[in-house]
Amino acid sequence: MDLKIRKSIFTKLIGSFLLYAVLIIITFVVCVLIEALIISEGKITKISPESMIDERGNVTNIEIAQNLGGWIEELDADNKVIQVYGEKLTSNRQYSNDEILKMCSSFSDTEYIGIFISASEDTRRFLCVYDRDMIKADGTIILNDIGRYGTIDIFPLFFVFCFLEIIFISMYLKKKIKKPLEEISVGMERLKTGDSSTRLEIKTEAEFEEIVNTFNMMAEQLEKEKLEKEQMTQKKNQMLLELSHDIKTPIATIKSCANALEEGLVPEEKVPEYYHIIEAKADRVQALSEDMFVMLKMDNPGYHPQLEKVDMCEYLRKLCTEYYDEITEKGLEFDVEIPEERLERMLDTNLFARVIGNLLTNAGKYNQTGKSVGVRLFQEKEHMVLEVRDDGEAIDKTFAEQMFQAFSRADSARKTDGGTGLGLAISKIIVEKHGGTLEYQWENEVNVFRVIL
Repeated sequence: MDLKIRKSIFTKLIGSFLLYAVLIIITFVVCVLIEALIISEGKITKISPESMIDERGNVTNIEIAQNLGGWIEELDADNKVIQVYGEKLTSNRQYSNDEILKMCSSFSDTEYIGIFISASEDTRRFLCVYDRDMIKADGTIILNDIGRYGTIDIFPLFFVFCFLEIIFISMYLKKKIKKPLEEISVGMERLKTGDSSTRLEIKTEAEFEEIVNTFNMMAEQLEKEKLEKEQMTQKKNQMLLELSHDIKTPIATIKSCANALEEGLVPEEKVPEYYHIIEAKADRVQALSEDMFVMLKMDNPGYHPQLEKVDMCEYLRKLCTEYYDEITEKGLEFDVEIPEERLERMLDTNLFARVIGNLLTNAGKYNQTGKSVGVRLFQEKEHMVLEVRDDGEAIDKTFAEQMFQAFSRADSARKTDGGTGLGLAISKIIVEKHGGTLEYQWENEVNVFRVIL
C-alpha cells in the first residue's frame, strides 16, 4: 500500500508542483542575484552600505549609492552635514535625533530612507540616503531601479524562466503518462485482433499498474475461454464421432436382420429371435440418442436446472424403493442409511433422479464379486453428502481417472455390456449444475461414489 501511494500519479503531480515551486523560488533568487550583480558591477558584497565606507571612515564605493539614486552624508556630533558624497537631493544641512530615527525606520513615511553607519576606528558618522521608493530596508532588500544604468525589470526575465519551467514540467508529466497509455493502447489493439496471448509489462505509477493488472487478467480470461471453447468443440466433435461409431453397429445389425427376414433366409422358429434382436438394437440406438441429447443439453452453459426445495431424506427413500427389486434380484443386499430429520436442498428432481439411478444401476450391474450395495445420506458441516457404495471388485485405476468423461468404458471385469458410456458423464454434469461435486474413491475394500452438495 505504501509503495502504491508513493508511486501514484497523485503523488507524482504533487511532487511535480513542489518541484515547480522550488524552481520558481530558485529562479526568483537567481534573477535577483543577476540584477544585484549588475548593480554591484560583479560584486554583490559591494551593495551593502557598510561596504561603501571602510573602517577608517573613507568612502570607497560611492558609485553603488549613486547607482541606487542615493548619496552619503558625513555628520558631526550635532548631526550637522559637514560633507556630501554624491549628489544630495535634499536641503537638510542638520538633523535632529528624531529626524534621523524617523528616516532610518523602515516603517516611516518619509520620502527618503537613511542607513546610519559609524567608522569602527574613528568617531566619524555617516548617513547613507536613498529614495524610499527605490529601496526598502526591512530585513529584505528589494531593488527596483539601478540608477545610471537605466531601468531593468527582473519580472519579464522571471516569467520567461517560469514559462520554460512549465514546459519542462509538462514534458516530464507527458512522458510519465503518455508512454504507459500508448503501450496499453497497443496491447488493446493486439487483443482486439484476437491475440489473447498479449500481456503488458509496464513499470509505472500505481493507477496504471491497476489498469495493467486488470488488462492482463482480462487477457488471461479471454485466453482461458478461448482454450475452453476449443476444448469444448473438440469434446463435442469427439462425442459425435463416438456416437456415430456406437450407432453404426446396432444399425448394421438391424439392417442385416431386416434383410434376412425380407429374403426369407430365417427359419420360422428363429423369426421371433430376430425380431427381438431388432428391438434390442433399436432400444440401444434410442438410448444413445436420448443420452446424447441430455449430454449436449446439460453441457450448454446457458442451461439451468428447474430447482425446487426438496426434503432429500424423503426424496431418496422413494428412489431407493424403485431400485430395491432390481438390486435384490441380483442376490445383493441393499443397505440404506437415511436420517429421520429433514435435510432440505434445492434440486431439479427429474435430473437428480437420473444421477441416483445411474449410480445404483451401475453398482448393481458391475458388482460381480461382492454381496451388497449401499446408500448413505448425512450432513457434514455445511455440506450434504450422498454415498452410493458396493463391495465388488475395485475399478481399474486407469479407467477411474477418466470414467466421468463421455463414452468412457472399462476393459476390466467391470466393463459395460450395452451401456452408452454417457451415464457417469451426465451424472457429473447434473451434480455440477446443482453446485456440487461427484467423485469416486476406493475406501476399505469398497467402491464409493460420493455426491457432495
